[in-house]
Amino acid sequence: MDLVHLRALPSTQPATKIGQVIWAWAEIEAGLAAGMKLKEVWEAASLDGLEMSYAQFRVYISRLRRRRQRTAAISQQPPPPVANSEPGLSVPPPADPFRNLREQRERKKQALFEYDPFSIGKMSSTERGVAKTGSPASVRKFEYPAGPPDESKLI
Repeated sequence: MDLVHLRALPSTQPATKIGQVIWAWAEIEAGLAAGMKLKEVWEAASLDGLEMSYAQFRVYISRLRRRRQRTAAISQQPPPPVANSEPGLSVPPPADPFRNLREQRERKKQALFEYDPFSIGKMSSTERGVAKTGSPASVRKFEYPAGPPDESKLI
């Protein structure tokens, strides 16, 4: 098997526009690295036969840059630590992705007021006037009227 056609593929211009930008990426990147403006690089590429609007060219360049940054970031990440059998070296535990949610839930539990209607009868009158913090609470007493309501005052 000779693979003549496969070997010729890198030297032929792709049919898609993004493929053409990728194909010319080395020259585009060299022009930008030399201090040329993106519009100047696009104009030169247009003269070389790259047929697309400047707006589309900008989109493709932006996508390629993001793709290159992602692959660079992935390749620069350190490998995960391997547990050693040596007693002096310890591996830190993996990060808890739900730690923030658990902390918020605990704060909510501490901040909630829980009303227990049956605990009032068990407390003395002095205990009822003092909140959990130790400061006196203002207690209001509501008294219902003795007879039927006055119909002239009803809405």
